[in-house]
Amino acid sequence: MRTFTNDGSLTRRGLRPRLGAGILALALAGCDTEGLVQLTDPDIITTPVATDTANIVELRNGASYEFARAMSGTAANNDNPGLIGISGLFTDELWYASTFNTMQDIDRRRIIDPNNGDLTSVYQRIHRARNLSEQALGQFEAAGQLNSADGAQLTNYAGFTYVFLAENFCSGVPISKTTLLGEVIFGGPQTTQQLLDSAVVRFNTAIARANPASTQAANVAQVNAARVGIGRAQLAAGRFTEAAAAVAAVPTDFVLNVQFSENSSGQNNGVWYNINSERRTSAASGEGTNGLTFFRRGATPNTIDPRVSADSLGRGLSTTVPLYRQNKYATRGAAIQLATGVEARLIEAEAALNKGASAAYLPILNTLRTRAGITTALTDPGNATARNRQFFQERAYFLWLTAHRLGDLRRMVRHYGFQAETVFPTGQTIFGSPYGTDVNLPLPFSERNNPEAPGGQCIDRNA
Repeated sequence: MRTFTNDGSLTRRGLRPRLGAGILALALAGCDTEGLVQLTDPDIITTPVATDTANIVELRNGASYEFARAMSGTAANNDNPGLIGISGLFTDELWYASTFNTMQDIDRRRIIDPNNGDLTSVYQRIHRARNLSEQALGQFEAAGQLNSADGAQLTNYAGFTYVFLAENFCSGVPISKTTLLGEVIFGGPQTTQQLLDSAVVRFNTAIARANPASTQAANVAQVNAARVGIGRAQLAAGRFTEAAAAVAAVPTDFVLNVQFSENSSGQNNGVWYNINSERRTSAASGEGTNGLTFFRRGATPNTIDPRVSADSLGRGLSTTVPLYRQNKYATRGAAIQLATGVEARLIEAEAALNKGASAAYLPILNTLRTRAGITTALTDPGNATARNRQFFQERAYFLWLTAHRLGDLRRMVRHYGFQAETVFPTGQTIFGSPYGTDVNLPLPFSERNNPEAPGGQCIDRNA
């Protein structure tokens, strides 16, 4: 079974942890109360175990597992590739190379059924990670260990889940919870701005819990992750000056990873598994007229930029769809970057861009390009629209397959004045179906069981 080291990495040990996959029973499954009792290992979780403060490490481990699974999915039971995969399909980072209608619907952004199982899975896992992180914090407080690197880590996990919900789903996501005693407490819908504000509150709390004056490596890492989280949330809210200020102290070489392992299918990097192993999803390039040229299509070699390495694998499970392997996550145990100093510099560059009114972003981007091994320097394209497109292309290359792209495209529409049909893929999908006009993911049908969210539907579907 799975355990986590203090930095969140997965290892195999002799003792079977009592709060690993089975903790799903205690974590929010959207608002589907039936889903709350569907246990993988129903015999290993009891309420006394969950509420015993002696088991706070296991609670943290369970939250780490849920957070990792929300980001990438797993290699178990033909799983989908998590938030990274779903948001990548919805944008221009990935296209679907198999035949399941649920995933094709997400790829084409066209009338996504609220009963879509892949949509529901990703949505519920984000909520599980959020809920379990916040419930575990209560146990850390009871044990007198809230102000610690672990307490900050859990608080950061919660903060990032609010960001994920705000960036990827429509306005009106309900925030419910399940206590460690199994009690479901339904919550009402939050607007996108409310979700972002909730994230910022948690990131600021994480900084306080980790103690920004601490020199301990684990504490410093959580402080810097929270600063990047604040910057990310403030960007989404259009508060560019505040975003840049939040990340100013983050070193460029900072990296905080979500860890995976070779040990078992439940611990594997689901993005690697879904693309490189199962051939269900493919790295995309030049998708749907507006999609960025991430790499060269055709026979290998395909890579044209070291930040976006891809190789042709022939065809996917659908024999009519070309498949390209992503090399960013080269093994089943490859880590995924959650927060980095490179993202901090990109946040500062976006503030300097000033919606295309300034070319002051270029020195920042060129420094990052040099650091990435790119020898050619960018030059000023001379007008606001071209500057904005240049900046977001560079950001897409640096943050490829890290669940940032959908938030970026929505921000281009919401704060930069682009029309959705000029930034999202349009025309025909790689499998021959027309794209729709959705610019975010809808709420799953399970939210219609929530009495605090009448109808369980979006407040609006705007970018």
